[in-house]
Amino acid sequence: MTRRRVAAWLAGTLVLLLLAAVVALSLLLQPQRLSRLALDTAGDILGLEISASGQARYRLRGTPMLEVRDVVARQPGAAAPLLRAGRVYLSLPWSTLRNRAAPLEFDRIELDSPRLDVVALQAWLAARPPGDGRIPTLRNGLLVNDGHIDGAGWHVEGFRLSLEALRAGDPLAAQARGRLVLAPPMTVLFDLRIAAERLENGSGAAVTGRATLDTGSWRLPAYLTASGPLRSDAGTLRVQPLRLGASARYEGGDTTLPFALGLHGPLRLRDGAWSLAPADVVLHGEGVIPTLDARGRIALSRALLVELSGRFAEWPQAWPTLPSPLDAPDTPLPFSIAYAGAATLGDPVAAQLARGDARAEARFRITEVLAWSQGAADGSPLPPLRAHATAPRIEVPGGVLEGVEVSIDESP
Repeated sequence: MTRRRVAAWLAGTLVLLLLAAVVALSLLLQPQRLSRLALDTAGDILGLEISASGQARYRLRGTPMLEVRDVVARQPGAAAPLLRAGRVYLSLPWSTLRNRAAPLEFDRIELDSPRLDVVALQAWLAARPPGDGRIPTLRNGLLVNDGHIDGAGWHVEGFRLSLEALRAGDPLAAQARGRLVLAPPMTVLFDLRIAAERLENGSGAAVTGRATLDTGSWRLPAYLTASGPLRSDAGTLRVQPLRLGASARYEGGDTTLPFALGLHGPLRLRDGAWSLAPADVVLHGEGVIPTLDARGRIALSRALLVELSGRFAEWPQAWPTLPSPLDAPDTPLPFSIAYAGAATLGDPVAAQLARGDARAEARFRITEVLAWSQGAADGSPLPPLRAHATAPRIEVPGGVLEGVEVSIDESP
């Protein structure tokens, strides 16, 4: 073969290769094809089937960017999607595109109107191979707008999450707000700042910010600070121990009662059920709200369970005066309290008091007693409760009574 023929053959081959490359590139760079390739790649890495039925756009100059709409992600074979999103925006460096074996690194991720199924998420996490916990790097953070989280018996509406940056081993800082619906009509409106030493099991985390519990009949605005080591195992979230402080106030009708609350103990969350046991509780109140310390257990799911035993630092001045020698102003008063019912505190509370050989038992509704304390019970001198008390001896003006037994039934 002559040199001229060789040169012609090489030139022809080069032209064909260039034409093939142009055709392939033109097909590849169509937004839908590129988004399909990117979503398939992400799905292979995560073990998910990811599809997008909406419009897509992309940018390759500078830091590559891909934006897709109407995204659905599900575990292969699962009936319910793990995640739906109206819009997903990804910007990522060329190194992530070129080498799938390299550590995952993104420039930024944004999600609009995502809907996360917690049960499906837990099933996917349980199916992941052991040790498959690569934490991606987010150089310019994460933004979630107008999210919705569906749990077992609870959900979050209007969820917004802003994450400044994410890198394995580095501290984490984020802000989250939304509306948690526990058991309608009970909701919690929250706006919280979240910080963690690093994103791994057992690392310390802290939450500060405002939250308002609203039951439909009364509200509890509070400023919260909480901290403790955070761990997640097999669908169970633990903070052990939790340290929580709250500066709050009760608001019901025309009644406003400020107080401070402290909680300490191992917190456990699984399938929408919260428990704190054993729980150490400190309450500092004014007026009708007592100052006390107690220990017991607290649990919340569709209903609320509280079982506590402790001591009143002193008998509240707004409560009916105790006769001597039961009043003993400088002596702590032992008590126990139990509640099992609606999370709105609408069911009766059982309480017991003891001092020496004197005993008292009572059943009452907290909201009714609070209304009575503010003069909203037709001027009755006795609180709306059922009570029974015994004492070997009490002192009254002008005399002494022995073998005293008293019953009260002022419940509506």
